[in-house]
Amino acid sequence: MRKTSRRSAWVRAALLFIYIVIIIFPLYWMGVNSFKRKGEFFTSPPGFLPPRLDFTAYSDALEFGGAKGLRDSLIIATTTMALSVTLGSLAAYALARFKWGGKNLIFAILTIQMLPPVSIALPLFLLFQRLKIMDTFPAIIVADTVFNLPYAIWLLQGFFEEVPEEIEEAALVDGASRWQVFTRVALPLVKPGLVAVAFFTFIFAWNEFILAFIFSRVNVTPLTVVIPAMVGSDTILWERVYATSLMAIVPVIILALLLQRYLVRGLTFGAVKG
Repeated sequence: MRKTSRRSAWVRAALLFIYIVIIIFPLYWMGVNSFKRKGEFFTSPPGFLPPRLDFTAYSDALEFGGAKGLRDSLIIATTTMALSVTLGSLAAYALARFKWGGKNLIFAILTIQMLPPVSIALPLFLLFQRLKIMDTFPAIIVADTVFNLPYAIWLLQGFFEEVPEEIEEAALVDGASRWQVFTRVALPLVKPGLVAVAFFTFIFAWNEFILAFIFSRVNVTPLTVVIPAMVGSDTILWERVYATSLMAIVPVIILALLLQRYLVRGLTFGAVKG
């Protein structure tokens, strides 16, 4: 029995190690190549260690669109996250407490999330063009919010339904208004869910490409548009692609590390009932 348990433990450890290598190696390879110079990407055999710490690719990436793309992506993702959490919490609370529309309404809301973004790109394009807001932050933010809001409503509705109604009824008996109950009682109790929704909506807006590509021109250029622009018809600026891609990953990793404690609580909230 001891030999069997040891053998199974070694098998699990080996499988876990292989899984970690598969996940980490692309990031490692991206980091190594971001320090290479032009012409050092096709050496045989490939170099798994950077020959030197050359930051030319990073300076070039920041100078030629990377800095502006990073700023624009932060503005778009942060604003979309704030709108999705604010509007989503209001709608989710109303659905959870007042039972408007039942399951049919939440399913109708989720159908928007199921649609591919390109399916409504043309109507939004014509609308934004008529409103003269093409190539502006409001155009991309509104488009991203349209697709993130159903997810936020659906997820937060489950969190609000887990909050006992007796707590809110006690606050109402003590003289609190419905708005005070929502802001001072319900929202603090679903804080892990709010953080989880904020994190995922930020990632969705940060990684969105189709809508950003359609609605952006020159004034607004998020990173998802800047990186493909480095791939030309006759050449590919690999060093800038790797450097810019690494810069695009770092903010998300930092945000995940900062919110890790709340994310674990938010994703497991309500999974076990006493």
